[in-house]
Amino acid sequence: MAVEKMSMMNIVGVKEYINDISKDIVLMGNVDIVNALNEIKSSNFTLNISEENVDELVEMNYIKPINECDNCDDILEKINKLKEIYDDKFTFNINHVNKGYNLKDCVTGLDEIYDELIIYHDKIVRLKNDISEINRFYENFKHVTDLDVDIEELRNLEYFDYSFGILAKEDKLKLRRNYENISAIVIHTGSSSKDDVYLVIYPAELKIETERILRSLNFHNIHIPEELTGKPRDILNQLEETKIKKEEAIEDNSKVLSRLKKKYKDDLDKCYSKVIMKKKVSKVKKHTVSTKHFFYLSGWVSKKDEEKIRKRLEKYKNLIIMFKGEDKRENNFKPPTKLNNIKLFKPFEYLVKMYGVPSYNELDPTAFLSITYMFLFGAMFGDVGQGFVLFILGYILKKTNKSVVIGSILNRLGISSMVFGSLYGSLFGFEHILPALLIKPFENINKVLIGAIIIGVFLLLVSYLYSIINSLKQKDYKEGLFGRNGITGLIFYLTLLFIFVKNFVVTINIPNIALIPVLILGIITMIIKEPLTNIIFNKRPLYHESKSSYYIESSFDILETLLSMLSNTVSFIRVGAFALTHVGLFIAFETIANLIGNNLGSIFMLILGNIIIIGLEGLIVAIQGLRLQYYELFSKYYKGEGKEFEATKI
Repeated sequence: MAVEKMSMMNIVGVKEYINDISKDIVLMGNVDIVNALNEIKSSNFTLNISEENVDELVEMNYIKPINECDNCDDILEKINKLKEIYDDKFTFNINHVNKGYNLKDCVTGLDEIYDELIIYHDKIVRLKNDISEINRFYENFKHVTDLDVDIEELRNLEYFDYSFGILAKEDKLKLRRNYENISAIVIHTGSSSKDDVYLVIYPAELKIETERILRSLNFHNIHIPEELTGKPRDILNQLEETKIKKEEAIEDNSKVLSRLKKKYKDDLDKCYSKVIMKKKVSKVKKHTVSTKHFFYLSGWVSKKDEEKIRKRLEKYKNLIIMFKGEDKRENNFKPPTKLNNIKLFKPFEYLVKMYGVPSYNELDPTAFLSITYMFLFGAMFGDVGQGFVLFILGYILKKTNKSVVIGSILNRLGISSMVFGSLYGSLFGFEHILPALLIKPFENINKVLIGAIIIGVFLLLVSYLYSIINSLKQKDYKEGLFGRNGITGLIFYLTLLFIFVKNFVVTINIPNIALIPVLILGIITMIIKEPLTNIIFNKRPLYHESKSSYYIESSFDILETLLSMLSNTVSFIRVGAFALTHVGLFIAFETIANLIGNNLGSIFMLILGNIIIIGLEGLIVAIQGLRLQYYELFSKYYKGEGKEFEATKI
């Protein structure tokens, strides 16, 4: 449950092995490739000065990037088009690339397959588009069937022109108000649920003016193709016949396409596997540099994978592999972050990364967030039945692959809700079916609210400890020792809590006057933290800005510290408030159900109430729990400014 230890891997090898080694790196899927040229320029890529490394050392003066020109993108574009035809993804098969991934073998075959498949696919697409157009025209024109006029007669009018069109019902009044402005005959030919269909006949010389007026009324023309003739009813019959023929053509072409898809599936899988491997290898080689005889490759790897990588690559002759961890790194050691959490906490990495990826030298907050988020959600949304529904929803999301991460989180939140539901004695909102193993929230309002504050104080104290450890780990002694979230801030917060408890909760025979010096000393220490740290660690200058600016800013920072300590603590009262709201909301639905006085209606209202509570309140509680994590806890100890480990893999 931590950030994995990382090493920088540097490889030097004979140039002829570059493709095979790159392929192995991709298949291992545990190397985050970095630019080797930058590593060499920053003197981080170093070789031992020995007789056996002389050639490699000499040639490092003549390094250059590897420029690889190929037609991967063109082939991949065709394969992506073919994916649409197959309605699924092609399968990467390692057996297709074990003996190499030269694209020359599959390029010609791919072009032939593509050309053959695309003909039938495009035919089917065109036919479906034609049918969609027919259906759209049919839906509008079917309201003209009562018009006993041959369309050819309208087309052959010498001094007049015509338009069939649709007008929304709300635009009817506009049409009536514009009758005197339209030099045309407007005939209502039919109606649908939303629109009216009209035939407009107007003088040919007034065509432009009439069309302008019709457009202002949102009049949508129904274009009648030239090949359609006869009366409206005859035209609809022609459309039906045409549609049947096109549907038959779709069926015939689909049969042929289906046969061809089955025939070429293995060939396309093979080509797809080679192209994907070629693309991944090209990505590795893009960050690799070479000389006439050698290549130089760099990447971040997990320390625990070092031996595995050595064994995988030991088959290559004259290969030099070096691993440099934090103990051997000369310059700044800033590796990417690779999180390693147990299965229970793994899905909550998603919530951590939403805020930011942990820095390499920062504590991974996933375990703390996982435990506290599940706890807070269950405390606010405690119900055995509703929690079980959330668990089932999460299970469905996981099994249908719609959102595995969200489904896994819902699983865990549902279990937490069921646990607290047992403690509260709540089943689908009913408080009298199950016995409460701990407390009935609505019957113990004060205890619930006070308990929420106590939980909040405990979580804040843990976050102070995280902050102190993070600061000391990053050698930020100013904040770790004397900052408001460091040791001084923790002592100051504990003193304030102690004063509050002794004055308002329990009597403790320590006078307030004895605690005031601790608070004053804490305030002074937090104000002078920068010069104090620089004096202790013998750093100069004492201030990074003018003294006056520094002390004005520090003084206001103390005020912000006091306000944040108060707001952070009180903010956790919402945990108790939502626990009470959860019960109260169901009581409201239960009251409405009782007022209905009808068994069926009452059951419906109770079911509706549970649906609203699970959907709406569940979402609100999830957001509030996340808010407490981000604003009250993360803001104290977590920066999340790291870069995520991204292995080059299939």
